[in-house]
Amino acid sequence: MSQKYERILVAIDGSYESELAFQKGVNVALRNDAELLLTHVIDTRALQSVATFDTYIYEKLEQEAKDVLSDYEKQARDAGLTKVKQIIEFGNPKSLLARDIPDKEKADLIMVGATGLNTFERLLIGSSSEYILRHAKVDLLVVRDSQKVF
Repeated sequence: MSQKYERILVAIDGSYESELAFQKGVNVALRNDAELLLTHVIDTRALQSVATFDTYIYEKLEQEAKDVLSDYEKQARDAGLTKVKQIIEFGNPKSLLARDIPDKEKADLIMVGATGLNTFERLLIGSSSEYILRHAKVDLLVVRDSQKVF
């Protein structure tokens, strides 16, 4: 059975691992003639205690996300993709990336970078990729750095 992906969501969080997911996402999108959904979620849980009413921080984070996604979009288009969309959401990255955004955008593949967390950190705060794996309704590809040994 051959699977052709049409809408590939790549989670971009600024980490090296998410850059690897982006690079692989471009290649998969090219092979499948798919749309690439460059997605960044601004985690509002961490911001609530710091800046409950300070919209400047939200606006600054949103502008930084737009700048990063615009750079990735340019790279994707330079590589030959014609269907690229930027998505920026505010909220809990785990639930938004696992269900809400893929449902809304009709994504059929989610690509994320492998976590850089160690075992203790995963125990305390949990891994986004692990959460997405348990809750996503579509295929998930976790991209790892082949040079890294854990």
